Amino acid sequence: MTERGHSLLAGVQQGLSHLRGVGSLTRLLEKAAQELGQTVGFDRVIISRVVDSYLVAECVWFRDHAEEAKTLLDAWQSSPPELTHLLLETELVRRRSAALVTDPINDRRTYKPLMQATATTSYVAAPIAPEGRVIGFVHADQHYKGAAVDLLDRDALWTFTEGLGYAIERTVLTERLRAQRDGVRQMVVSVDALTSELFAADVDMVEGGQETREIGHAAVSMVIAPESRIRSLLTPRELEVLGLMAEGSTNGDIANRLVISEGTVKSHVKHILRKLRAANRAEAVSRFMRLSQVGPA
Repeated sequence: MTERGHSLLAGVQQGLSHLRGVGSLTRLLEKAAQELGQTVGFDRVIISRVVDSYLVAECVWFRDHAEEAKTLLDAWQSSPPELTHLLLETELVRRRSAALVTDPINDRRTYKPLMQATATTSYVAAPIAPEGRVIGFVHADQHYKGAAVDLLDRDALWTFTEGLGYAIERTVLTERLRAQRDGVRQMVVSVDALTSELFAADVDMVEGGQETREIGHAAVSMVIAPESRIRSLLTPRELEVLGLMAEGSTNGDIANRLVISEGTVKSHVKHILRKLRAANRAEAVSRFMRLSQVGPA
């Protein structure tokens, strides 16, 4: 292998190593285009994906010409080329290989609006094919150097794109696992909330629990008028908890008095605050004292 070939291969290896740990697919493609320029040595890089039967640009990197890159990306995305049987890219889908185009203006297989917009005199292209299925393409040239690309450039791009395919596969899998993890977490939160609702009226399995419940009911009944509106807002257990809150009891005190867990007490307090539209415990107790009497609130 020539010295230039060794240099290109080293650039490919270095560029691919920089793709490790990239967390999102969008960022991965942007980073890949940048690495093809900065470490492999291309002047312009375009990464596109296959959508139905069209080739849609995902990111464009031009060395020291960011505005030109943005203009081309916008133009390509607004009018993506269709992958007809006449295009070179359609041929590459079938062959699963890279290509060197030395005369793009006169080559009947190239997409002429793109060739005219980029004024490229030669370029290399390679399909992105994780698991053997072509999902996109990488195009690159040496436009600003005024140099023609060659077979070494083609092979370097092909090698890099092979590695990019594996990186894409890993990143997509990571994103799916992350989404599933977030879904499981949300499900756990929902189940926890549902469980708290289902056990709002606790069943005491501890000796003396019934007596404690009756004491709590009696204490609340002494305070709340029979026709009070609060009886329709809160469950009997929530009334017990609120009555003890009004006495100044902490969550731990309430848990001991009612023979339930402190976590259950916290759940009851949360439901009480929501039902009474209170911002805190003091406001809940104040509304409790007001609503406990007969008459309008």
